[in-house]
Amino acid sequence: MTQTELKLVECSGSPREMGRQYGEQAKEEIRCNLARFAPAQPESMLHLMRRNLEKYAPEVLEELNGIAEGSGSDPDAVLAYNHWELAGDDAERCTVMVLHTENEGILTAKNNDSPDGEDGRFVIRRGKSLHGIPFIQVTYAGSLSGLDMVNAEGLCNMHGSVGSRFARPRSPLDIRLRLYQLMQTCRTAGELAEDLRQIPLTGKGFSIGVSDRSGNSLFLDAAVPLIAERARNRKFAFSTNLYEAPGFENADMRNPAKRNVCLFRNGYLQWVSRTSPPEDLDGLEKLLSSHEPWAPCRHGGPHGSVTDWSAVAAPHLGKLLVSPGPPCRAPYRDYPLP
Repeated sequence: MTQTELKLVECSGSPREMGRQYGEQAKEEIRCNLARFAPAQPESMLHLMRRNLEKYAPEVLEELNGIAEGSGSDPDAVLAYNHWELAGDDAERCTVMVLHTENEGILTAKNNDSPDGEDGRFVIRRGKSLHGIPFIQVTYAGSLSGLDMVNAEGLCNMHGSVGSRFARPRSPLDIRLRLYQLMQTCRTAGELAEDLRQIPLTGKGFSIGVSDRSGNSLFLDAAVPLIAERARNRKFAFSTNLYEAPGFENADMRNPAKRNVCLFRNGYLQWVSRTSPPEDLDGLEKLLSSHEPWAPCRHGGPHGSVTDWSAVAAPHLGKLLVSPGPPCRAPYRDYPLP
């Protein structure tokens, strides 16, 4: 990624208005992402995507159309970009952590990694719809994913890509778009986990750390269409692009070399958790910035990818902290929760 700053995008109003504002404010970044990532889809698949959104999430479809209008982009490209690419994903990207602290409440954090040279464009997006819970997130420009988001009620999630070997249905909703709905209606980690299972989902497959202001936390191993919970209310829990719920351990799609990168990073964090786990925000930021062998802050080489940005959701402190690059180089900046 070549960004040294993350643009703050402010959206409010109806779904169409929010989408149009998003598109207007992040026009350059959205067009860059569409040119690089939007998969070509046959008309039959685009029709299916629209039909499913009309059934399950019409307000999301309205917002996607608004993004296309605001950015001057092809609506079909915006639609395809916001759905899982059928070819799958063999990434070993991202490290997610959830930490219960004594004085700062629950902290939910992530280092976001991409292959060296991928050059995806990200934005910090604050939204306030007419009927939903306000939120702030870091996301690919032009995406309506509900991942890496904190809402005004203090519900947080951060994710890592994993993939899924399970057969995915073609008809239901992409898990990222479903999460975008739920992060604007749910207030607790348990509510989010329960509601995520209410309709069949498709998508890439993620490991998601979830926490809430009332003090609950869990990880969702979302090997779509199956979803399992683990690490409920554990003091320090983490994910390194692997599923760990019973029966899901080998459900990812990764080749052995990339899986080893995830396993090595997992082993490092297991060692940290047993010897000197973080106790507070300062300790968590130091761990996210660490360069010990197979530590979370990554700069290519044998690690296989580069840390684009880092974020810590701190709902008890009323803020999202974001480093617009590897956290060893780019200081965290505070963004107040809406």
